[in-house]
Amino acid sequence: MSAVPPTDVDRAPRGRLSPDEADIALSNAILTDEGRQDPYGPYREIREGLGRYRSAIGSMIVADYESCLEVLRNPALGRPEPDMDLPPGLSGRERRPEDRRGSMLFANPPDHTRLRALVSRTFTPRRIEAMRPRIEALLTPILDEMAEAGTVDVLEVLGARLPAAVISDLLGVPPELHETLAPHVRASTAFIDAAADDEAIARAEAGVAVMAEVFEQLIADKRRVPDDRLLSALIDVEEAGDRLSHEELLANTGLMYAAGFETTTNLIGNGLFALLTHPDEMTRLRADHTLIPSAVWELLRWDSPVQLNVRAVLREVELFYETMPYGQLFTVLQGSGNRDEAAYPNADTLDVGRFVDRATPPPLSFGWGPHHCLGASLARAEGEIVFDALIDRFGSLELVDQPRYRASFTLRGLTSLIVECRQ
Repeated sequence: MSAVPPTDVDRAPRGRLSPDEADIALSNAILTDEGRQDPYGPYREIREGLGRYRSAIGSMIVADYESCLEVLRNPALGRPEPDMDLPPGLSGRERRPEDRRGSMLFANPPDHTRLRALVSRTFTPRRIEAMRPRIEALLTPILDEMAEAGTVDVLEVLGARLPAAVISDLLGVPPELHETLAPHVRASTAFIDAAADDEAIARAEAGVAVMAEVFEQLIADKRRVPDDRLLSALIDVEEAGDRLSHEELLANTGLMYAAGFETTTNLIGNGLFALLTHPDEMTRLRADHTLIPSAVWELLRWDSPVQLNVRAVLREVELFYETMPYGQLFTVLQGSGNRDEAAYPNADTLDVGRFVDRATPPPLSFGWGPHHCLGASLARAEGEIVFDALIDRFGSLELVDQPRYRASFTLRGLTSLIVECRQ
């Protein structure tokens, strides 16, 4: 693969930051409470000062939209492999082959290609579209509860419960298992959290063990008594004589459950918080519900539930005018790329109509390339239904307390969101 000759813009030094200064800005975004509450200032420093650079630990940091896109969609890059010289700060799960077996999340081609092809045969656009009436039915009693209470923690009553109910209904997980699984799902996200410490990783390992035990029994039950839900379809799926092994079925059922739960919770929480703090944009939506699909894209761009991804060079490749060797790591700051003025004029302005123009590039929130989020369309469908229903049901939604973001960084979400809901 040959490099594209640099343009005048590429040659022009940005010159505002040294790599050491950029590392400090990144540490402020990831490791400090102030940065976790609002990482977009440090992102701007890095993006406008350098765009991309090699950090002190050797990882290439990419912060502008085009560089993020190039890394995410480049077929020579993928998930870090256990034999790579990985820095100590990278999640333990990336480093341990025994924890990666069977999961699409940690796989590279050809294993990833095979797994995704099998799962995609069941997790189809038609199945997701057919879920819309069911999502609305699951949402109605939650809205009734919010109306009766008046003041609620939207994250607790709606943000956590609805996505759990939806993914459970889709997979065929009994409702009584929600409360059992929920804390373990949240704990398991430490495996992909750039700021997770050893204690968080230990909780994640314990959480995954509980989830595996629950899904092991559920898979056995579905084998005996199949139904029309996704888990039964995954058990039966076949392509050219190939099937998911039991290990693969177990790993990817847990992955789909966790991904369908946590990311959508944060879309609802972060998105509603953005609308509550931008009342003019809320008013636009009330006046024109056809803006809802665009608004969901914009809310994903504005405060992405997924802030970064790690990629590694799987085979030597020319990238950014350098020869990148096997094992070279890239930290992709998707949250920063989503605020890049080169991709989104007035990027620091919330505009619920931004994506009405189909020429507007999609945000990086669901990733890109081979590891693009398989459940992206389900998350968007839930977001569209939730925000449409909230503004239709409640004539007034007002923030009661200033919320705070959790100590996690890779997955960005609030600890709570207390809102007064009046019809």
